[in-house]
Amino acid sequence: MQKFFRAFLSDPRTTGSIIESSPFLIKKMLKPINFEKAEIIVELGAGTGVITKKILKKMGPNTSLLCFETNKVLAKELKRKNKDSRLKVYSDSAENFGRYLKRFGKDKADYVISGLPLVVLPKKIADKIIKEILENLHPKGVYVQFQYSLTSRKLFKKLFGQVKIDFTPANIPPAFVYSCKLGKK
Repeated sequence: MQKFFRAFLSDPRTTGSIIESSPFLIKKMLKPINFEKAEIIVELGAGTGVITKKILKKMGPNTSLLCFETNKVLAKELKRKNKDSRLKVYSDSAENFGRYLKRFGKDKADYVISGLPLVVLPKKIADKIIKEILENLHPKGVYVQFQYSLTSRKLFKKLFGQVKIDFTPANIPPAFVYSCKLGKK
C-alpha cells in the first residue's frame, strides 16, 4: 500500500488513485471473465498487483496473464511478489501490449482488464491505448475498465458496441466498471 501511495505521489496522472482497489471492485472487475475458457488475459496498469493476485488464483493452469505497469518500482515488486510461471510482467506502456502478445505467440487477448486512469491521461496516449485494445481484443473477448466517472460511456458504446456498466460504491472513491464487447447486441 505504501509503494502504491508513493507511486501516486510521483506520477498521479498515470497512477490515478491514492489507494488500491477494494475487494468489492476487484470482484466486479473479474465477474465478466470465464476463467475456464480464457487462454490469455492482459492487465493494464497492474500497480501493486491486487487484481493480479485474484486473477492468478482464479485462472487455469494453461492460461497466461500478461501485466503491464509503467512504474518500474511497482513492476519489479509485482514480479517479486508473484512467482508464477503463468504471469509475465512488462514495464512498458499499455499502448504497446499487442507487440508482446505476438512475441508470446498470440494474436488476440481473450480479456483485457484495465485500471488505467484514461480520463486523466494525455488524450493522445489514451487514444493509442484504446486503439491497441480494439486491435488486439479477440472478437468474442471482453474489455473491462474501471473509472471514477461515466465520462467514457458514449465513447465505449461507439467503439465497442456492447457496454454494460456496474457501480461499486464500496471503493474509495466509488467506481464504475465498464464491460465492453465488440459488435452489436
